[in-house]
Amino acid sequence: MIAALRRLDRGLAGVEVAASWLSALALFAIMWIVGIDVGMRYLLNRPFGWSYDVISLYVIVALFFLALSRTFAVNGHINVDLLHHVLPRRGRYACEVVICALSAAFFAVLTKAGADRAIEAYQAGDVLAGSYPWPTWASIAFMPLGAGLLTLRLVLSGTCHAVSLATGREVLALPAIAGSAEAIAQRGFE
Repeated sequence: MIAALRRLDRGLAGVEVAASWLSALALFAIMWIVGIDVGMRYLLNRPFGWSYDVISLYVIVALFFLALSRTFAVNGHINVDLLHHVLPRRGRYACEVVICALSAAFFAVLTKAGADRAIEAYQAGDVLAGSYPWPTWASIAFMPLGAGLLTLRLVLSGTCHAVSLATGREVLALPAIAGSAEAIAQRGFE
């Protein structure tokens, strides 16, 4: 079972890395679109009429939601670990199981609601009123994609921590405690 969970973790990590690359491309696209738009505005007095809409509707949404799961997987989110300093290892595993379960439930609801909204917008042919009729479903679709991927990561992490709690064998490493030597080494600071 532990080997299967580790294979699932590696497979999900591969999907997360691909989503992170897409997120990085979104950031790169923002930089290029804004840079070229500024150049067009000040050098030729011909700014792009579509840049603000594309960036705010699609690219920033993709940037944020596609990076969610990988950021969680590498412990990049902000954590409140006041009790982790005093909890024994089994207590930390128990906390992680509860946190992952509650978070997975929340993000599963978010995924479902977002997917329903994206499907509804697609079927209705919803577009943003303005100079260009931007379809809203494409923007909305990034939310259930990112939240769904995070839900899978949370379920897998919670399961791995539950197995670690039950067996005493570490399946997935616990997040490093802030300020610890392990946390400092993970961040690359000395």
